Amino acid sequence: MTTRHVDDDHRRRLLVERQLLGGGRSGRSIDEVAGALALLHSTDPSTPYLSIAARSDASAADVEAWCYEDRSMLRHTTIRRTVFVMPLDVVALAHGAVNEPIVAKLRAQLVEWIDASPDTDEPADGFLDAVEREVVDVLRERGAMSGTALAEEVAGLRLVFEPAPGKSYSKPMRITSKVLEILAAEGRICRGRPTGRDLTSGAWTWEAIDARLPGGIEPMPPDEALAGLFRRYLSVFGPATVTDLAWWAGVTKRRVKAALAVIGAEEVSLDGPEAGSVLAGDELAAPTTEGAVSLLPGLDSTTMGWKQRAWYVDDDPGAGIFDRNGNAGPTVWLDGRVVGVWTQRPDGEIVTELHDDLGTDGRAALDAEAERVATWLGDIRIKWRYPTPITKRLVEP
Repeated sequence: MTTRHVDDDHRRRLLVERQLLGGGRSGRSIDEVAGALALLHSTDPSTPYLSIAARSDASAADVEAWCYEDRSMLRHTTIRRTVFVMPLDVVALAHGAVNEPIVAKLRAQLVEWIDASPDTDEPADGFLDAVEREVVDVLRERGAMSGTALAEEVAGLRLVFEPAPGKSYSKPMRITSKVLEILAAEGRICRGRPTGRDLTSGAWTWEAIDARLPGGIEPMPPDEALAGLFRRYLSVFGPATVTDLAWWAGVTKRRVKAALAVIGAEEVSLDGPEAGSVLAGDELAAPTTEGAVSLLPGLDSTTMGWKQRAWYVDDDPGAGIFDRNGNAGPTVWLDGRVVGVWTQRPDGEIVTELHDDLGTDGRAALDAEAERVATWLGDIRIKWRYPTPITKRLVEP
């Protein structure tokens, strides 16, 4: 059987089609957008909102209702120990695939810190178990609460530890945020509404997981869950290399290869040196129409969807599109590739810096999209959690 070849141009056209960057925003549902992105980055609280707004006509109020009234999603710590917004049908896959080792690492570190704290003589494991149980019980009884409110109710959350003893930058802190992070990664509690403005606030209330998912997150064997997660990923991000998949999920290449075998993925050749994988039966049909101009937010799932990115973006550190840790800033897209950077100034103006000449029509489309985004944001001011060199420079007067 001849191995199919997918060149870079074909991959870009697939990206436009599957990542919903080809126009047709009107009438597209939030669920459709969420499904096309598999997992929506949420480390920056504005990202899910702006990712959805770039691909649909949903308002900020629509997205907020989807998150907290329809309860169609869960904001959860999972792959690469990153917070994502995900449709409920993806939660068990992502959680089962990677969360057990995440929890083990977080828990071991906190136990070490508790053990070194002079404020308790109890065995650290037992102390932590008791605090966790009390937190869950309080949330079940009282409903959603902030971390500050929980610490008033659960005395153990007020235990102070030293994260880096002897270091000049170390400051004593309560265990509250660490306990809540572990409970969330375990799937025993989940993030509720933020305590501030939803688009910009990273401080959450917390709920017992039963309030969002009766019965909790469905347990799945890790390898079965990873195979299901990759099936979901390849349906919208394929083709992707083993390197892409290992980086995206934060797992070893050995686990990637085993999962690809389970789902019967098909190998295709790419323009780069490494082969790609697609789902068996994927016809890889891509439109011939050109993509629309899109302004995607920092950490958008499309920009962060692959490790090997040369076919759609210049990710050289000197390009200034990513910060030094590899976090993507807000980007301008056309025809399945990044053609520039955008950001919002304090007065609300949307400003851009282009790396490519878009021509008269492209520039007009960009200006119209920038005006649409400015109108959509209204009086909201975005402050990126991971500003890049270009966005820092663009906000200057």
